[in-house]
Amino acid sequence: MQGYLDPEYFLTHKLTDKSDVYSLGIVFLELLTGMHPISHGKNIVREVRMAHQSGIMFSIIDNRMGAYPSECVERFVTLALSCCHDKQEKRPSIQGVVRELETILKMMPEADAIYAESTPTYSGKSTPTYSGKSASPSSFNSSQYLYESSSLLGSDLSSGVVPTIKSR
Repeated sequence: MQGYLDPEYFLTHKLTDKSDVYSLGIVFLELLTGMHPISHGKNIVREVRMAHQSGIMFSIIDNRMGAYPSECVERFVTLALSCCHDKQEKRPSIQGVVRELETILKMMPEADAIYAESTPTYSGKSTPTYSGKSASPSSFNSSQYLYESSSLLGSDLSSGVVPTIKSR
């Protein structure tokens, strides 16, 4: 649990809805970077915040993320960092988080087509996904930049294997 708890919890010993938002923000940062919340004395929030402020955010994004419009990645990073604000009153509500996630999803080029193309067929093999290397979809504004990680090879994301979670 270390790293997921709201910093204000240590002062107040009270968990709130905004404590949950903080924990969700940590999960978002983990998804983006592949980092643990606390590792070798480094805090994920501090590391991502410094990279974001320094303009090198894209250098710490996990290679398994795939390709997304850079504007969507930027908004997701901003959302995750706002969820992880030290002060509870500066964090968005969970409804605000959902609204921003919906906005980001709507910004995605042909989000439905990307999902449909990446679902496994009956043979168990996945069809190719949009990687940003092919011609831009008609709904995608060519003035936007794509963030594309260097490789998906060997990751569970590209293997088509859906991990199962067993109850305790």
